[in-house]
Amino acid sequence: MKKERGVIAVCASWEDEENLNMVLTSLIHEARDWDYLPVCITFDRSIVVARGDDGLREFMSLFEIRNLSGVILMGEMIREDHINRTIIRMAQTKGIPVFMLERIYEGCINLKYEYRSGFEQIVRHMVDYHHCRDIVMVACIRGNAYSEERIEVCRNVMKEYGRELTDSRIIYGDFWEGPTKRALRRYFARGGKMPEAFICVNDAMAVAVCNYLNELGVAVPEQVKISGFDGIMQSERHLPNITTAKPDFETVMKDVFRRIDSWGQKDVGKTEYWPLPFLIERRQSCGCQQQDYVSASSIISVMTVENQDYAHHIREMGHFIRKTMRVDDMDELVRILPEAVVEWPEQYYCICILDKDDSRYAQTILHGSEGSYTSGHRFPWRGAPIPDFEAVVEDRSISIVLAHLLQTTDETMGYIVSGFHHFGLREEQRFEEQAVFMSSVLSSVFNNRRLNQANTAIRELAEHDFLTGLYNRRGFQQALDNLTRIPELQDRYLVLVSIDLDYLKMMNDQFGHAEGDFAIQCIARALQQEVEDAGHGACARYGGDEFALAVFMESKPDSIEPFRMRIEKTARHLAGEKPYLISASMGACTQRVKERSTLESMMASADQALYEDKKQRRTNRQ
Repeated sequence: MKKERGVIAVCASWEDEENLNMVLTSLIHEARDWDYLPVCITFDRSIVVARGDDGLREFMSLFEIRNLSGVILMGEMIREDHINRTIIRMAQTKGIPVFMLERIYEGCINLKYEYRSGFEQIVRHMVDYHHCRDIVMVACIRGNAYSEERIEVCRNVMKEYGRELTDSRIIYGDFWEGPTKRALRRYFARGGKMPEAFICVNDAMAVAVCNYLNELGVAVPEQVKISGFDGIMQSERHLPNITTAKPDFETVMKDVFRRIDSWGQKDVGKTEYWPLPFLIERRQSCGCQQQDYVSASSIISVMTVENQDYAHHIREMGHFIRKTMRVDDMDELVRILPEAVVEWPEQYYCICILDKDDSRYAQTILHGSEGSYTSGHRFPWRGAPIPDFEAVVEDRSISIVLAHLLQTTDETMGYIVSGFHHFGLREEQRFEEQAVFMSSVLSSVFNNRRLNQANTAIRELAEHDFLTGLYNRRGFQQALDNLTRIPELQDRYLVLVSIDLDYLKMMNDQFGHAEGDFAIQCIARALQQEVEDAGHGACARYGGDEFALAVFMESKPDSIEPFRMRIEKTARHLAGEKPYLISASMGACTQRVKERSTLESMMASADQALYEDKKQRRTNRQ
């Protein structure tokens, strides 16, 4: 029986996606041999920090994974001490090791980059192997610790050969292309000579030196040799590609899995220090490799395909956002959502939104793979961020899972999880793009929903009476206008009743305005009951003691009295034992719907009938 596959989590932000990809690629290669599934949990540091404890708590929930056996922290990418320390505490609680890259923390296995010895390999390769004695060093920022250390290394090696690296032979490129080219122009403008070699403290500046010399017509490596450091992808894809040194992640990952395999409870909380060595890559810029135009053509072809993929993906995501700009309904988003991932059906996707009433639960809005997706599955997401987590872990064709919260600085809306059969930098970038776009889309849908709810509330206030909940004059007229357009009501009679509550001033004067309001509410509820019994209709409070009722009847009523009797009976029953009797004066106008005059003229007729009713009732009382 095959053992259950373990999970190793990698935590990082997206600020250095290429360095992260180097780690993940090496991790995937070794994880296959050791039967582990890498799960990379990335986040936007600024958002998590802005959301404070809530943001950190939501982020940490993604680590509640069954079979979690170890955690790799990209400490310098994360940067925030409280995030790093929180993850370390979580791992110690679970009794699993934490491997920390680029920062040093107690209670971790700290993987310390051997920058000094790695850079010394590059310098010795240029000086020993290629016999370069006339050197210009391209450093980073003046005073930067990494830069100064590498200057010292270069000077020490040069001293062994009786040569001095003077300040005039050191230029500062500030890590990037633009500053490097400006530094080169200044160097040559003040009379600097072309050296045998440029030794650069990172690859980006080595590429910039190559490009600058190419503009001058200087051949690399025939006339001058160049080296870099770090091992970024640009160094490999440049023509000529750059001699460099890169971290030996493959060897380190073997050690990581050995340590996980030997880990015991006695090891929890220990602090260990491991060196992370660099491997030199001897390439074309120093002359160790000949320029291979077949390989160059292949590189150009790959880069063209990746560029086209990037443009296509951004365009499709843009179309997706445009389609969802006015969407405020999650069902509508679910219908559109598969279009956003249909271009890459081999991937596993699970996009979830958090339950606003109970954040322990999430609901899928896209779930599946190979173009077959479902939605609407509600499940407790802490402990298993996807409904079929165990099946995904046991699917050996999935080489890595990426997870990312979908959030803004105001709220966390959900998260996206994707499993990859084939993984490279472009897949990592595409996932990042999808997460950014999905965060924007969900934020738009949620905001549209809130805006529409606010607009509905405003319309409710604009069309309804605050005290009774009935329509006001404006809402009543709009409701009647809509009802009279219904085809099945065209042969019915519209009975429009104008109503005045009797003795409201006396109730307010003798018993207080609260009792007057209560009587108004009783009449209002009686009118609502009349509408419900009729099946079609509307009722309104025009203000004060004035009300209106409209119902649709199959036959024309002979008198207003049945309306009065029902309304007064219901209102008095609702009022209960009160020192006053609720009664109402009424007048009506009845017309067949398809033959009716305007609502205004019908209301005027009903008001006239109300006036006559009040006059008659006053006479009867006298």
